[in-house]
Amino acid sequence: MAGLALLAAISILIVNAFTPVKYLSSHFVSKSSNEVGQMRVNFVDVGNGDCTIVELPDGKVLLIDGGDGTYSHNLKIFKELNRRRIDKIDYLICSSVENDGCGGLAEILKYKKVDKIFAPYCPLVYTSEGYKSFCDELQKRSREPSYCEYGVGVEGADYFFCFLSPDSHAFGGGEYDELLKDPTAKNIKNASAVIWLEYGGVNFLFLSNVGQAVQTKIMSYYLATGLDFGGRKIDITNCKVVKMSDHGSEEGAYAPFLDFIKPESAIISVGENGRGLPTLEALSNAQNTVGDSLFRTDELGTVTFTVKDGSYEISKEKK
Repeated sequence: MAGLALLAAISILIVNAFTPVKYLSSHFVSKSSNEVGQMRVNFVDVGNGDCTIVELPDGKVLLIDGGDGTYSHNLKIFKELNRRRIDKIDYLICSSVENDGCGGLAEILKYKKVDKIFAPYCPLVYTSEGYKSFCDELQKRSREPSYCEYGVGVEGADYFFCFLSPDSHAFGGGEYDELLKDPTAKNIKNASAVIWLEYGGVNFLFLSNVGQAVQTKIMSYYLATGLDFGGRKIDITNCKVVKMSDHGSEEGAYAPFLDFIKPESAIISVGENGRGLPTLEALSNAQNTVGDSLFRTDELGTVTFTVKDGSYEISKEKK
């Protein structure tokens, strides 16, 4: 018995060199590897926060946000990563300086290999506790992220993702400029990243926390000059899946924008909160567009869209 106890203690010490004891249980999960040639987009249930794990068709991984940094949500993210046998994150996006999305990213940087990093242009590192811890971890590791701004992105073999907003940080009067001049809650939200992800004719639009002003701007850009990335035309009027803005807030659920992009499905990442989210208006606007294809992580847990051969299937953690 003493020998077994010693062996168990040694095993824990070895594992703890890579994963701390507090996250040890995240390794004891059933495994589910992605197939080459298909893409899985996993909207992780992290309460009233944001975290999306994208298993790309070439085996690479894109992580968008890392929840609010609470222990239970950090543990959930590590469980989901380990369930999918993910030890390396090829692309990490911090879409906002708000705590609900960046709060857990410092822990990800500590305990997972991370290659390319995209982050907001915001020298105001004390904007939130989570953003400060993320920036501190970047500095410790001497990591310089690329900025989340229009025209920036990644092209894969048969997929790509890019930012539709904010405008360039060098652009006077853009979202970053407004944020730095006056870091109000509204300006902070409007400086968050809008992301377009596309594979095999199936696309996803992530609205982060942006309000009506940014959604109107994106429509205006599309109508005036079109939207593109690396020579690829982006048709936002043929959106398949939209991740609703700001956990289903009234300001984020802009009916004219939803009517314009005409999504087939919508998802709201939301949990217990003091803001009354999702609002009845957000639910109504979404259902008017997608009907019954509206999914909520607070009701269904982690929701996964599996894309293959030009179509997608949806699975839910909770039935």
